[in-house]
This record gives sequence, structure tokens and C-alpha cells, in this order.
Amino acid sequence: MAAVPEDIIKEIEKGRKEVSAGEEKTVDFGFYLLLDRIGSIKSDLQKQISDLQQQMMEVKEDLRQEIKQEVNGLHQEMKQEVNGLRQEMRQENNSLRQEMKQEINGVRQEIKQEIDTLRQELKDDIRHIDGKLNNVIWAAIRTFFAVLVGAAGIVVAIYYTAPK
Repeated sequence: MAAVPEDIIKEIEKGRKEVSAGEEKTVDFGFYLLLDRIGSIKSDLQKQISDLQQQMMEVKEDLRQEIKQEVNGLHQEMKQEVNGLRQEMRQENNSLRQEMKQEINGVRQEIKQEIDTLRQELKDDIRHIDGKLNNVIWAAIRTFFAVLVGAAGIVVAIYYTAPK
């Protein structure tokens, strides 16, 4: 509410005192015009204040609605972003899972090949040892027969050389 100048307030008070005291002075017609003008200014100011308050309430409500819409929009954007990130993470996870499976399969193949290679080397070593063992066995058999033939030869020699 706008402040009323002090000299106007004094003039109004003076006019009221004169009227209430019953003095027979002629009250200036300008005083009544001034009071009427002040009343209409006061009424206009109150209406303007009321209008401004209404406008402020409308602006506040509009701002509240705009903020609410903005917050809802941001909330939706965040949801979409989070869903997008989740989808990316799932895809990345699936991709990594596939890579791991492929790598594990590759390692399995390498291990299988290594095992097959080691089996083949073991078979070759067994054949080699079997071959050497067979050679030793045949050498032992030859030695046995050589000793047997030698012993038979000694027995024959003793038999024919011994006095009869």
C-alpha cells in the first residue's frame, strides 16, 4: 500500500477536528474533494494491489505448473537414459560373455590339441621303448640260444672227447 504524504494526513486530521468540534467554520469544498480524491486513489491502489496479488498467484501457479512439467520431463529423460544405459550394459555384458565363451573354447581347443600331441608323443615313446625292449628281449633270446648252443657244443664235445 502506498504511503500518504504527511501534510495530507495533517490536513485530513484538521478537517476532522473542525467537523467534530462543531465549529461553524466553513469547511473548504477543496477539502472534501481532496478526501474524495484520496478515497478514490486508495480504492484504485487497493484494486491494483488485489489485481497484482491475483496476477502473482497466477504467475506462481503457472511457474509451479511449468516447473512440474519440466521436472516430469527431466524424470522421463532420466528414465530413458537409465533404460538406455541398462540396455548398453546388457549388450556389453552379452558381448563380453560371447568373447569369454569364444576364448574358453579356443583355450579348450589348444588344451585338447596339446593333450593329443602329448598322447601321440607318449605313444611314440612307448613304441620306442617297446622297440628297445623287443631288441633287448631278442638279444636275450639270442644270447640264451647262443649259450644253449654253446653249452650243447660243450656237451657234445665232452661226449665225443671223453673216454668211452
